[in-house]
Amino acid sequence: MSDPIGPFSAGERLTPNRGEAPRNPKAKPPGRQPKQRPPRKHRSFLGFLANFFVTSLYRFGVIAVVLALLVGGGGFYILNAGLPGVETLKNYRPPLESRVYASNFQLVSELADQHRIYVPYDRIPPLVAQAFISAEDRNFWVDPGIDPVAIIRAGFTDLMRVGSDRRPLGASTITQQVVKNMLLDNRINFARKIKEAILAVRISGAMSKQQILTIYLNEIYLGSNSYGVAAAAQAYFDKPLSQLTIAEAASLGALPKAPSSYDPFRHPQQALDRRNWVIGRMLEDGAISAADAKTAMAEPLLPRAGGEKLTVQHAGYFADAVQQEVVDRFGADMASQGGLIIRTSLDPKLQAAAENAVRNGLQRYDHQFSGWHGLVGHVDDPAIEQNWQTDLGKQPTPPGMRENWHLAVVLSITPTSAKLGYTDNSGQAGASTTHLGTIALADIRWARPWVNGQPGPAPHSMGQVLNPGDFVMVSPGTKPDSFALEQIPNVQGALICMDPRTGRVLAMVGGWSHDISPFDRATQAQRQPGSSVKPFVYLTAMEQNIQPDAPVLDAPFVQQMSDGTTYRPGNFEDNFQGPVPIYHALELSMNLATLNLARTVGLDNIAKNFESFGIINPMPPYYPSAIGAIDTTLWKMVTGYAALDEYGRQVTPSLIDSVTDPDGKILYQADTGPACDNCAAGNPAQPPQLTYSGQQLADPDSVFQDITMMKGVVLRGTGTPAVVGIKQPVAGKTGTTNNFNDTWFIGFTPGVLTGCWVGFDKPQSLGNDQTGGAVCGPIWNEFMKTALEGQPDIDFTVPPGDTLQQTGGVTQAFKTGQSPGAQTNDNLLAGSPASIPATTTAGQPGQPGQPGQPNPPAPAPSVDKQLGGLY
Repeated sequence: MSDPIGPFSAGERLTPNRGEAPRNPKAKPPGRQPKQRPPRKHRSFLGFLANFFVTSLYRFGVIAVVLALLVGGGGFYILNAGLPGVETLKNYRPPLESRVYASNFQLVSELADQHRIYVPYDRIPPLVAQAFISAEDRNFWVDPGIDPVAIIRAGFTDLMRVGSDRRPLGASTITQQVVKNMLLDNRINFARKIKEAILAVRISGAMSKQQILTIYLNEIYLGSNSYGVAAAAQAYFDKPLSQLTIAEAASLGALPKAPSSYDPFRHPQQALDRRNWVIGRMLEDGAISAADAKTAMAEPLLPRAGGEKLTVQHAGYFADAVQQEVVDRFGADMASQGGLIIRTSLDPKLQAAAENAVRNGLQRYDHQFSGWHGLVGHVDDPAIEQNWQTDLGKQPTPPGMRENWHLAVVLSITPTSAKLGYTDNSGQAGASTTHLGTIALADIRWARPWVNGQPGPAPHSMGQVLNPGDFVMVSPGTKPDSFALEQIPNVQGALICMDPRTGRVLAMVGGWSHDISPFDRATQAQRQPGSSVKPFVYLTAMEQNIQPDAPVLDAPFVQQMSDGTTYRPGNFEDNFQGPVPIYHALELSMNLATLNLARTVGLDNIAKNFESFGIINPMPPYYPSAIGAIDTTLWKMVTGYAALDEYGRQVTPSLIDSVTDPDGKILYQADTGPACDNCAAGNPAQPPQLTYSGQQLADPDSVFQDITMMKGVVLRGTGTPAVVGIKQPVAGKTGTTNNFNDTWFIGFTPGVLTGCWVGFDKPQSLGNDQTGGAVCGPIWNEFMKTALEGQPDIDFTVPPGDTLQQTGGVTQAFKTGQSPGAQTNDNLLAGSPASIPATTTAGQPGQPGQPGQPNPPAPAPSVDKQLGGLY
């Protein structure tokens, strides 16, 4: 605001304060003298510069502090605003692996990408927790989530490393490690470290130390695909967390810093040094006594191998089948992260017996027919006898070796022997023992060198098989300091054992080694079953009231195929016996008699049994199908035989008994148990009447006749090698396909059913006379001697109204109204001997032929004898 005269200016008050006398502005205060200024000094140039520098430095310092506060505050605001919340940690539920257990609750496998076993805080042994606290964060119980002193120390060190491309020094507390593992990524930079510290302080204020430690000990990665202390205890020591010693707890506590560098299997010395350092820290922290520390440091790094394994060995094929079923039922995420408890039907004792029986059988065949193909590798080293341990250490160990096999290297040879060496690392970690031994030429006559693409004659000199520098597999020999030469067979095999009453699969082998090939030949391999399907053809005849002793014609059979070729199969022996009893035709697996029987009963009726018993659906409507020229699996064949064992009741195979979630809620329960029809009445005078579920596929009387004929197969027929030394009654059937490509034997007692298959993955001949009885029979026999231990010697129950009677010197089953010899030669199936010429023609598929009508032989080029089973 302005005035026309001039601006206002400040002056003296116009009125004095109350109680004051008016002032005279011109009067001078009494006694006041004018102030004298000292004379001005002239500063030097250097003084001017010093003053300017100090003043500027002060100003810059103030500005820097202000800017630092602004930048730091802004940065803190930005970093803090983008941080995740801690609610996920408060409601911590880690992804849990699902665990598969055998029938005795022994672990079979884990279904997960990460091996993690969750344990709550109250089940973590204090010494285990202390080992990690002593090693990683000694002030854990009192720090605010961060360690300021450690951060300052790390900060100075990191400043000195600027530009060196070295990682920043860590100063992470346990809380910060939880933040890093659960809320942030693993990138190492200053911004992430600031975020980590902010979150650590926030979490420390929001959660208890016990909660933080529980998350840490369940999430920390400890190597060997193990997440958390419980999984690591199993991976490194094969024992539960509660059984760890001080030394073992310290070994785990040594791992978070660098799991790979301190892996006790790969770097035993570094792991031992780090473990002892952790023990020393535990002593300094007062967690253990000096005596305990001394004892712990004296312990080996890992316990010596031995004792019972916690997991079922060699159950990979079974575990894969279980995993597939769990995924199908609950989805892949639930299977691998839902923490499911999966109880299965697997019997560990029978699984071990099955694995050994199959491997022993494959080795027997391999030694007899396959020659030498076991060279693992070779090294050219003139000083092999001095350098062999180093050379051997560079050679990878091949998968699939048996437990007592070792990878060895040939050191020297003579014409009649070879000297070899191997190292054994099965003892405590860091210690290995060397073994030297010899192999005699006389013991490897089976190792025939290959000549022109096939095994040649037995070797006459060691140099034909082994040479210095060869890496081969060996096992302990029968004499001191001797080895046996080994090789992994190329031939494959499979075996399934089932409880026929419930369908529970007790053991399953899908090949020589799941580590080499996870392809399951028990459930996935589609192979021709050969003559093992014949019991279902003969069952069809029994259902049509044909007696077991009725004659059937064993004579040439000719069938015109739809493609214009002529099907003319032969018997294994390539001869003809004429009219034979039906039971005899099954015992000796006669192809021609079976085809003539099939023509009589009708392919359409046979197809119904093949399909209802689960062998194949649909069955190709051609006569070769009746003698096994179809594709099926061992799983389906065993399932069909289970229904025979149960007198025609359909049996559903089962791998899983139950599935529960981590809280114990039952998600699935197999319906394999019996129902008690009279238990509700509660009459103590009546025994329980137990029944099992399943549709009746065939009448029990006909099935019992079939079973009785199948008993003759193992007593007098093609299956006799399977029952050598077995006292219990057995019924079964062999199977051999054309060219001896596939061999089968499936047999059962009233309580145990087992099926076996042997062949090459790429179908090829196993060799002349390699039949189901000769190849699979001994495997079945070896396994069943274990499976039948303790089993009662009980025969198959005769259904009401049926009788067992002698006919032709053997015992057969007859239904009500039947009697031995009632169906005589006058009623020969497929015609009478007098009216049937050397060759007969059959009708179209599924239609009876026209017996007695001559048929000129087909031209030789159109005759096909390669369809169907042999034996």
